[in-house]
Amino acid sequence: MSLPITVGAQAVGTVCLTGDPDEVRRFGLVVQRQTEILLEEATLLRSRLLHERAVDDCVRDIALYDPEVVDAETVEARMAELGADPRIPRTAVVPDVRAGGVSRMSLLRTVREVFGSAQDVTGELAVGRYAVLHASAGRPERLVERCSTLVGRLGERHGADARAGIGEPGRGATGTHDSYRDAALALRTGPRLEPDSRVFAVADLRVPQLVASVVRQERARYAAAVLAGLREREDWPVLRETLIAWAEGGFQLVRTSQRLAVHRNTLLYRLTKIEELTGRGVREPRTAMAMYLACLADAL
Repeated sequence: MSLPITVGAQAVGTVCLTGDPDEVRRFGLVVQRQTEILLEEATLLRSRLLHERAVDDCVRDIALYDPEVVDAETVEARMAELGADPRIPRTAVVPDVRAGGVSRMSLLRTVREVFGSAQDVTGELAVGRYAVLHASAGRPERLVERCSTLVGRLGERHGADARAGIGEPGRGATGTHDSYRDAALALRTGPRLEPDSRVFAVADLRVPQLVASVVRQERARYAAAVLAGLREREDWPVLRETLIAWAEGGFQLVRTSQRLAVHRNTLLYRLTKIEELTGRGVREPRTAMAMYLACLADAL
């Protein structure tokens, strides 16, 4: 006996069995249905793989967007084909995940659990580097909390060492690309300034971003000139940390000592020491700001 194999409304083959029809018919029907299920699942899997590839391509289009090469309407049309409205403001989140032996799909599933909105677009840029084009809603601090949740979950489930950079909201191909660039910069700059942190928002790193945009040679020359007498010392990392905290603490003794978790007298001792070594009045905001920028240049 011969039974047709159909996928949808199309016959794609047959199952043939020999023997007494009354005996083999029930076996033939089972084989026929199981074969159709396998073919349908293979088709669905291929469709999902094509969809995943389209999502990855869309994310890369945003990351590598260049208006001189491709027009914004083309990129936005690709987003719309995936069901993502390009008119919605989006904030780029770039998770960097180091997890040996963990499959790509397992990591993506975890990322999409945290960023599961129908308008969120999540894809892989490279091995261990992902991008989420998050449909912005709510306060920025909630996005930081969500990224902290993601980093923690990746560590718990997959034993991954993960960090995440956060951009600022943007619309369309141009705005979303700028958000991605900011997120990638935050992920590159943040760990150098705060090695113990795991989530970095570009909104908190605008001054380091400006310093990082300066040509490397000029940045190094500026740091060498302003920080003469300090960088050669063994305790330079502590002094640099003090100068950065002094500026970011608003040049206030109480706030700065709390930020450094040291006694107020310890802070006064360090500031006096810096003034003696450099001959500069570090308690003068203008001088302190110049030294702060030099410390950022040195750290970067």
